[in-house]
Amino acid sequence: MPAKAKYISSGWVQFSKVMAVIFGAYAATMSIHLALASLVKDDTPVLLTSTYSGFLMWVGFMIMVYLIKRAWVSWAILLSITLVGCLIIFL
Repeated sequence: MPAKAKYISSGWVQFSKVMAVIFGAYAATMSIHLALASLVKDDTPVLLTSTYSGFLMWVGFMIMVYLIKRAWVSWAILLSITLVGCLIIFL
């Protein structure tokens, strides 16, 4: 039994969501961890635990992207998180 047409998104929307999951979520995760490491005096524990907490955060961002119906909204959220992390790192 085929799915209803209103639940099927176009190919470009699916491609954009997959790219947001892979690249956008990873960039947001790493910018948060690097910003935290730049704020802490001893950054070794942050960088060591970022492998585990980064994976969990990345999965959380993946779920968030697919819970949001519009691809551009998920891109906007991920890019704003990344930009805030980059501002903290470089300032």
